[in-house]
Amino acid sequence: MCGIIGIENNKNAAVLAAAGLITLQHRGEESAGISVSGIYKMKTVCAMGLASNIFNEEVLSKMEGTSAIGHIRYTTSAKSSLVNAQPFQINCIHGRIAVAHNGNITNFNKIEKQLAKKGAIFNHSSDTEIILHLLAMSKGNLATITANAARQIDGAFSLTILKDKTLIGVRDKDGFRPLVLGKIDNSYIIASESAAIEVLGGKYIRDIEPGEIIEIESGKIKQSFKYAKAKKQNSCIFEQVYFSRPDSILFSKTVKESRIKMGELLAGQMKEIIKKADIVMPVPDTGFYAAQGFSRASGILFETGFVRNQYVGRSFIKPSQKLREITAQLKLFPIKEVIKNKEIILIDDSIVRGTTSKRIIEILKRAGAKKIHFALSCPPIIAPCYYGIDTPMKDNLIAAKKSMEEIRRFLGVESLTFLNLKNLICACSQDGESDDFCSACFTGKYPTKISQTSFKRKIKNKSFSD
Repeated sequence: MCGIIGIENNKNAAVLAAAGLITLQHRGEESAGISVSGIYKMKTVCAMGLASNIFNEEVLSKMEGTSAIGHIRYTTSAKSSLVNAQPFQINCIHGRIAVAHNGNITNFNKIEKQLAKKGAIFNHSSDTEIILHLLAMSKGNLATITANAARQIDGAFSLTILKDKTLIGVRDKDGFRPLVLGKIDNSYIIASESAAIEVLGGKYIRDIEPGEIIEIESGKIKQSFKYAKAKKQNSCIFEQVYFSRPDSILFSKTVKESRIKMGELLAGQMKEIIKKADIVMPVPDTGFYAAQGFSRASGILFETGFVRNQYVGRSFIKPSQKLREITAQLKLFPIKEVIKNKEIILIDDSIVRGTTSKRIIEILKRAGAKKIHFALSCPPIIAPCYYGIDTPMKDNLIAAKKSMEEIRRFLGVESLTFLNLKNLICACSQDGESDDFCSACFTGKYPTKISQTSFKRKIKNKSFSD
């Protein structure tokens, strides 16, 4: 639950990186940072807060260089503090290197102990720091030491690495987190999402493949190779359900297309309920396109029943439950004339703890809704994520503790429907069939080994959502 970007061979590298980070701001709101090099000695600026507030004209005017990497942070496995703001920069035997990381390293504790025995000193509580040590202790050129480091770490990681004028992009062999390649004029761009490239006026070229390392220098792809290969691709399906921007491209189509398809397939599961409803409406913003698809497939009128305060950030990615609750209260206000005396099909992307959904349903009831049918564009979440999405432990997941009927009664709705996993895969895949996804949060079946230390780390860092 972070966003990364890298730009090479451009005199405005830092400015473009800052604009790209603002585009990726939905992936994290806690801190932002940029490392720049290529003209003078590498410089890194990190701060807590939003990218637009940190990287103003005065700051960017002092960040000269032709290559840059940037990072937007949301905490999933370390403290939310300035010391953990990325990119991380080191000065080692290979020179000055900066790294930005999106994901969670599941064998972090094991490698940290091995490195400590070799004399490594740790200044951060983020798992990203072990990547710096692995790079520094390896021999060879930048691509070689990157491959050596990547082969030693497990779990989810998409990386941008910067040294002088050289930019490297890396994606873990399972492809958990997204990473794409694009170009603007004579400059290559690497980013978490294609939207960050296209907003800059660039063109999306392709996804960086799982297990791929791509090295870019002087406006050319110097080399691209696979350092490892998994049995199958395991890209996070929750990116399409909730996390990615609707205009980003995943699996050769926009996230918007996938979400509309989710809504269409959800309507197919609710044929009897459709006969009773007056309107279908979304919970802003991630329920919007699924509700559109539902309306198209069912013929039920689509209505926007909430005014959303655009100046309030995403409640899912606030670092504490109290902040999430306050944010949720500020975020949505009902339009009573749309809601009053209506039998409503309410569409949202997911339900985690259920507390936010319950509050939203209570708002609708106070506004005069006659009946509410609640529908989710993904299956019940029954297991925590160890690959970079901040779902809580099982004891705090409502669908892991309660039956569907118990959840329905807790929420106080007329009916409750979840999109089934087969339909979700159909909506998200390129061909409507291929299961190239990690769906462990819905099944409890993890594609990689989860160590006991990863489990304990998740508990220690409790940051519960929804």
